[in-house]
Amino acid sequence: MPAARGGVQAAAECPSPAPASKVILTVGDSITEGATMAGSVSPSYRAELGRLLTEACIPHAFAVAAVGGTTCGYWTSRMAGLMAQHQPDVVLIACGTNDRLDNKTSAQVSAFEGVYRGLFDTVLDADPDVIAFPAWVQYSAGRPSAGCTTPPGPSPSWLPASEARVNDAIYRAMRVIDEFGQRVPGWIDYQSIPEGYLDQCGVHPTQGGYDVMGRLAYNTIAPHLVTVPAADLPCGLTGRRPGGVAPNWTPCEQMNLNP
Repeated sequence: MPAARGGVQAAAECPSPAPASKVILTVGDSITEGATMAGSVSPSYRAELGRLLTEACIPHAFAVAAVGGTTCGYWTSRMAGLMAQHQPDVVLIACGTNDRLDNKTSAQVSAFEGVYRGLFDTVLDADPDVIAFPAWVQYSAGRPSAGCTTPPGPSPSWLPASEARVNDAIYRAMRVIDEFGQRVPGWIDYQSIPEGYLDQCGVHPTQGGYDVMGRLAYNTIAPHLVTVPAADLPCGLTGRRPGGVAPNWTPCEQMNLNP
């Protein structure tokens, strides 16, 4: 049985009849939306994630709820409606880049944690069978560029420090993750995407960066959708927590990302 790119079984060899298709709702800001340097919108990380899911014989359909410039709180009043509209099997939430926390008080950071946790409470209350994944946000480059034309414009210098506090807050909000059992199986870790995968704005991924995101998302969610041998996970890092090291990180450019 020949293996497809990345060591994942090819779709042509999938069993018949195929399992039921999974609806995957992706929620977030311009990064989830797919903003590019040219100001256009791409499939974001869903292109690579979808390819890998297909090769792993996991039928799926994506629903997208993403608006550039939004904070996590933007989705608070909208999440219940999104769940009713799309009836997803899986929800991926990636927000926080636009939540400026570098200059916030402890009380304000705690409020952000409550907002973030509330999103998951809403998702899990809407459907007893849905599973949901939080995500640590990628780090922006924190450098202005005169050539940057994509909102939110040149990367503000405060972004990396804010994103560090956001990731710590996300961890605190979800560290009781075990109480959800397999309904919130783990985090998607975007925080170690190398700077070389960001456009010259220093905020949005390049197409290669979106491919990296897709692989990191796949590493986290695929084992919970179908039995996938660990050796078949194509790219990424494991075991990292904010402020710690990334012991098993291998740069994706060394993993035949685009052979």
